[in-house]
Amino acid sequence: MGNSRKEKVSKAIQAAAAEFLARSMTEATPGFVTVSHVKMSEDLKIASIYFSIIGDEAKVKASLAILENHKSRFRFHIGQEVPMKYVPEMRFFIDDTMAYLDHMNRIIRKLN
Repeated sequence: MGNSRKEKVSKAIQAAAAEFLARSMTEATPGFVTVSHVKMSEDLKIASIYFSIIGDEAKVKASLAILENHKSRFRFHIGQEVPMKYVPEMRFFIDDTMAYLDHMNRIIRKLN
């Protein structure tokens, strides 16, 4: 039952964060930013939000810095959109899954 609640909260926060990005942050970030997934702590007090950022390394770093600067606005928006007793602390991370897959594909192509 606890995992079900955690998954529901993760999905709700992911949707609220994606909505905030689409409405408020499209012009602010130099790279193309999407929310790839959200992981909640067991007590639901920490939300680890993973972003996919398309762009070169400089754009990725700049976009993450801008997101960090707007963390309080993110948290406020999520507090408005997701009914919870406590609004979780937000931690932002870059989801580098696509970069890793691209790297592995290049290695496989070299082997063939």
